[in-house]
Amino acid sequence: MPSKYYEIDNATGLVKRAVAQAAVTGTGWVGTQWDQGAAVLTDVACIINLEAVNVAAGSIYTFCLVGSNISDRSDGQVLARAVVGNATTVGAPETVAAAVGNEIVLLGRTEKNDTAFRYIDLHLTVAGGSATITFNARIARVK
Repeated sequence: MPSKYYEIDNATGLVKRAVAQAAVTGTGWVGTQWDQGAAVLTDVACIINLEAVNVAAGSIYTFCLVGSNISDRSDGQVLARAVVGNATTVGAPETVAAAVGNEIVLLGRTEKNDTAFRYIDLHLTVAGGSATITFNARIARVK
């Protein structure tokens, strides 16, 4: 059986958020947009490491890997998604609240509905009155 591995690269747009940055309390795009140069099919993994996370009731964090062909993201499509936070608030299939040290891996392909994408982004939606999260993230090609 062939094995898969992540190709780590520090090219612009692949490191979405460095280690030990300030906590995030609001919704928005994470890091610099990754421009593949053309709309091509690439298997990718977005690796997110939780450094600190508030899991008080009502705290929900939604990470989305987004592909687009227009740099302003106006045609963006969600390629992969993970929801973390307080397990009770997030609901099934989560059974454990997010914790420091958790690694979240979003696996995807830079294509949806037979459309390949040139630009790849990470978007974070933060919900909850006391929601704060600190994390690092990078996109890697899956080989």
